[in-house]
Amino acid sequence: MGDTNANAVSQWVERLSALHRSLMRKFATEEGLQFVHVEILQYLSICNRYSDTTQAISDYLGQTKGSISQSLGLLEEKGLIKRVQDKIDKRVFHLSLLSKGASVTKRLLESIHLDGSEKLEPQLKNLLTSIQKKNGLKGFGTCLSCRFNQSPGKNSFVCGLTKEKLSVDEVKKICKEHEAS
Repeated sequence: MGDTNANAVSQWVERLSALHRSLMRKFATEEGLQFVHVEILQYLSICNRYSDTTQAISDYLGQTKGSISQSLGLLEEKGLIKRVQDKIDKRVFHLSLLSKGASVTKRLLESIHLDGSEKLEPQLKNLLTSIQKKNGLKGFGTCLSCRFNQSPGKNSFVCGLTKEKLSVDEVKKICKEHEAS
């Protein structure tokens, strides 16, 4: 891609990103939340069970674990999320949306009006993957596109990294361990 095209694409990506953040901030204000709270709720709505921790949220949003922890406490107080201690590693807590939190994320998507986005999804996904690879960044992609994903049968999936079974819904969610296939 020539410098002119790269510059134009960079400007479009930046404009889309700024517009998306602006719409999310407006929505957050209307909901009585801060921008980071909406980002966390949105993340929890798309992540899998390997990525529903404070550390994974911190990595995904590029914020400190301490600031994320404070936000999680507030979201828990508001009844939007719940924390559950891991059965094996007692130091780890898994986070999930409660119905009130899921409702917020649904309203968020409706408020942004991403009409026609299904046509752009493959190109945006390819652009994101390319940028992440060239800059050595973590993927946080879906299990379906991960090199560790194994499918021993129809609608049967196993994470090759953890050797655990994955449901049809789980393989559509993002994972912090994702490596493009």
